[in-house]
Amino acid sequence: MKKNVGPADRYIRTLVGVSFLLNIFVVKPGAIGTIVLLAIGLAVLYSAYSGYCWAYDILKVSTCKESCAADVE
Repeated sequence: MKKNVGPADRYIRTLVGVSFLLNIFVVKPGAIGTIVLLAIGLAVLYSAYSGYCWAYDILKVSTCKESCAADVE
């Protein structure tokens, strides 16, 4: 899979994903709110972990320089 998320973007995505997950405990939403926050938080954390964002792919955007794009097998 090609990478299109750079290191700074990955760091920000990690912080945003963790904040979505922490909001489950702080806000104490209902069952549907918990599922929504969990799904969004895990999706953002996965994109930070994998270095790939499907929305960036659709929009033809890449925050990854040539060096991190070359790290792909």
